[in-house]
Amino acid sequence: MKVSALLKTTALGLALVCNTAAFGAEDDDIYTVHFSADGKHIITGGAGGFTLAEDDKYTGGIKIWDSETGDMIDAMGQRSDLDTIFGTQYGRVGDPRWGISNFKDVVLTGSYPQGKVLLLPSSLGRMVNNRAQQMPDFIGGYIDLGSHSIKRIKMSQLTAAKGNCDPKTGFHDYVGPIVPSNNGQYAAIVVNICKAVHDGKERQVGFEYRSDLHVMDLGKFRVVKTVDNLDAGVYALGITDNGERVAYVGRDQFAVLDIDSGKRHVVESYPHSAFLIPRQFSTLRFSKDGKKLISLRNIYDIGSGTEKTLKWADTDAKKPMRISNISVAPDLSYFAMVVPKRSLIMFGDDGLPHSYGKADKVILLDSISGERTELEITKSMTEGKRCVTDISPDSERVAVGCKGGLLRVYNARNGEMLWQKQNIGQKHDNGLMNVRYEDSNPLLSLARATSW
Repeated sequence: MKVSALLKTTALGLALVCNTAAFGAEDDDIYTVHFSADGKHIITGGAGGFTLAEDDKYTGGIKIWDSETGDMIDAMGQRSDLDTIFGTQYGRVGDPRWGISNFKDVVLTGSYPQGKVLLLPSSLGRMVNNRAQQMPDFIGGYIDLGSHSIKRIKMSQLTAAKGNCDPKTGFHDYVGPIVPSNNGQYAAIVVNICKAVHDGKERQVGFEYRSDLHVMDLGKFRVVKTVDNLDAGVYALGITDNGERVAYVGRDQFAVLDIDSGKRHVVESYPHSAFLIPRQFSTLRFSKDGKKLISLRNIYDIGSGTEKTLKWADTDAKKPMRISNISVAPDLSYFAMVVPKRSLIMFGDDGLPHSYGKADKVILLDSISGERTELEITKSMTEGKRCVTDISPDSERVAVGCKGGLLRVYNARNGEMLWQKQNIGQKHDNGLMNVRYEDSNPLLSLARATSW
């Protein structure tokens, strides 16, 4: 698995790289969608009241849906919650827009209603001034589903060591990547300490990172394993559902690490390379049993070191050039991928940009036969943009959420749509949490609308 293929397929293709920034966000946009570990609920993350109309009331940027019926069960997450955790001084490292103003980094741990909704940015730093950043003493926050109380996820180990780099160099201590396991039980956290490099005569000749790895139990918010000096900078990261194995792409090597034994399965080494902070940290995906590493080209068997090349059909059905989001079925039988479509951007009467044009394509690719099934997202010109996907734990259903608030669930075996809802962020003064419906019967839609 060559690094060129990895960084173009695994690290980029398997990351949640749909860049749905807060700029131009509306209160009903969906930035992330996830099935719960038991498959009974779907969680969506959105803007959380990011709007020019500050006096409007909102149900929140985080919503819990019944995965079988589409009923909205709970809603939470206001802009004030983001400010409580991150304020304006904390933001994603490598992102040109500083600050965290949406709920796209949500993870559901435990089961509803006893579980928690975690906010785990892919990376985190604290801006001191225009040129300097500092290491934060936390990695995110959480909202308890029962009490809706919000707290930071502290991690005192982050401040145990500090680098000695001059901020003018552009090198800073920071946290990232931060990657949860698919089941939300563990997180792999890389802490990067900047170190000045000296020659044998104590002359400074450059800078590099020392990247330490921490494995956190997300149920207890406790670090259970630490690996010092994993690499000198990490581009991509992944962790198994049991927290016992981590895959990473670093400056020096692409490898899989067995946490308990310390054994490294080196896929590829990169001598004499330099590390540059990527704009998007990426997620490496494991199979459910943690024995295989998945990319868009290969299924890599870690124990034997062998690869099984995925079958892509010829001619028009070859691998798309652009893939903005992808999910892997737990049983490895198929991939769900979003192929973005270019759209015309226009400014509306509300002063916000709106996109018009064709909707994104969502394609199910059979990992054995190469057969494709395209899901019908929407025929609307204003929906179906910047979509994200997730697959249920039993591999039977696919959830799709999009900018504009479109939420749909499909049967993964035949592509049939099971239900659809229109996410809504604004609520009326009666305090009810409303969900708009899309029905083929206009009279039924009108009746539901007037019942609000």
